[in-house]
Amino acid sequence: MKLRIACCTLAGVVLATLTLNGARAAELADLVRAQRAVRVNGVIETWKLEWETLPVPVCGPDDVAVALACPCAGFAYGEAGRLSLVRLRAGATREVLDLTGFYRHEAVPGPGNLAVLQRWVPVPATAHDEDDDWHHASDLNFIARVRARGAADVMRLADFNHDGQANEFLLQVGTQGCGARRMVLVGVSKYNAHLHVFASAEAPDVPLELDPQTWEAVRRHAGPVHVLESRCDGQAGQAGQVETEVRVEARRGIFHVQRESHPCAGGNSGASAPGTP
Repeated sequence: MKLRIACCTLAGVVLATLTLNGARAAELADLVRAQRAVRVNGVIETWKLEWETLPVPVCGPDDVAVALACPCAGFAYGEAGRLSLVRLRAGATREVLDLTGFYRHEAVPGPGNLAVLQRWVPVPATAHDEDDDWHHASDLNFIARVRARGAADVMRLADFNHDGQANEFLLQVGTQGCGARRMVLVGVSKYNAHLHVFASAEAPDVPLELDPQTWEAVRRHAGPVHVLESRCDGQAGQAGQVETEVRVEARRGIFHVQRESHPCAGGNSGASAPGTP
């Protein structure tokens, strides 16, 4: 009898341990938001976007009116927490870049000074189709359907600086105005072999922030790219309004940026600032 009791007790301990280990493994897996195999100088590495602790919901599908409003542009339906980029290479120590500090926290939804990543992509309203999140937000299974969409791709590697290697990806760090997303570029280059956020030659200590359309134009064109960052709204008499053009070029893997502002018609003679990054 005593032997049987001891066996049962041991089996219970083993089962409890396995359950605890399984739960811990699942939690650790939940901390990895994205993982990619990256080829750097011909060698395959592993890069991971990792949360320090389990993230909290931000701009969630439980309140579509908030999630699809201007401050949540690009972040809905998202999660917030302390975020790092982790790099694993054979024969090298684990490299970690804390990304949380690069966020413009005054322009990021969510609690405190946290990083935010989109988890599921919303379906916005269109003029020709009512099969969108606005029309289905009150459905009983709406949140379950959103979660079934699969995780948004937040780690799209490409060769933005034209150095011949697709070792960079865009990270949204804030919003500006109504829905204008601000992005920085994260990765490595032939001129900086460590994980970093890219800057320009004109402001090497300041992360280079551009909107996604400008970054995409830079990726597609090896030569200079000219983009209007801000436009005049066409209303005469708006004092202080300026139109700003940005010129971006990647030369030998390094970004060169110039901005030039001109006063809008009817506004004050705003200062023209060529060459300002």
